[in-house]
Amino acid sequence: MYTFCNQNLYNKIIEMKRARISSSVNLQRFIKMIEGYSFNDKLIAVAISPFTSSNVDYSAVKNAPEEVERMMGFMFIFAGEAEVSIDYTNYKFAENSWVELKPSAEVRLLNHSENFTAYIIMAAESFILDTLLDKKPIPISHFVDSSESPHMIITEEEMAALKLSADRIIHYMKIEHNFKKDMLHNTFYNFILEMSNIFKNRDGVRKKLQHLSRKESIIRDFLILVERHAMQEHNPSFYSDKMCISTQYLSIILKEVTGFTANYWIAKKIVTQAKTLLRTPHLTIKEITGMLHFADQSSFGKFFKKHTGISPKKYREDFSTPR
Repeated sequence: MYTFCNQNLYNKIIEMKRARISSSVNLQRFIKMIEGYSFNDKLIAVAISPFTSSNVDYSAVKNAPEEVERMMGFMFIFAGEAEVSIDYTNYKFAENSWVELKPSAEVRLLNHSENFTAYIIMAAESFILDTLLDKKPIPISHFVDSSESPHMIITEEEMAALKLSADRIIHYMKIEHNFKKDMLHNTFYNFILEMSNIFKNRDGVRKKLQHLSRKESIIRDFLILVERHAMQEHNPSFYSDKMCISTQYLSIILKEVTGFTANYWIAKKIVTQAKTLLRTPHLTIKEITGMLHFADQSSFGKFFKKHTGISPKKYREDFSTPR
């Protein structure tokens, strides 16, 4: 079992990189309400309840490092309420609230009720990427731009489904299992599907997606093009030309709204495709290099290692090794 007694892990949940907890919150009491679990600091599950007893060492938290891997977070509230500032806009979240915590968001806990009870599930981008490999694509529009309202009220049945998925994630974090990593990827994928189902059933969300702003439309069109052409086209100018806008304007919009450049999103898709191909035993690395339109194996190897930290050969070996 992993509890929040190490500063790096606690920092990810409470400080959200550079977020702050308001002085109006009794921090020591709040810490005692937290029970948290982590898998390789890539997937984190947190239960917050007045009935929880935590082993957090606050003295160790004060000097927590700020530079941690970007993580997408989701909070859902079973009971009570909390006041939270997200990107300097204050929200009051009540029972049955679902809240999105984006990697770049500035999050500040302002206050909470005595009976505040919630789950937070956070995942690193690398963990999400590996989870979605070889899975049925989930339309990105289900999670596109919640800047105006990063939360919604869901039904008790929907909340129960999310809690069941989160409980399974926590279960596999707590136990020893020969296929722990695979089970966590599968249970997290189930969690994503439950959230996607909630979004898909919302008429308001569908109507909103039909009336995207100019910036939202650019991002949507760009990501669709990347999905179709990234294996063959690695240069942002290809996509900007297709969209009849300048490459500079495309990069400005992407950076402003998503926090990342066009090159980042293209590379991310190429890495996803490369991992899938490297998991296919009958394909040689030379063949994969050609399929991904790299000049030679050396350039493909340098690209892959830059974005994953390991060589294509090492990735293939690690994947084929029994876990």
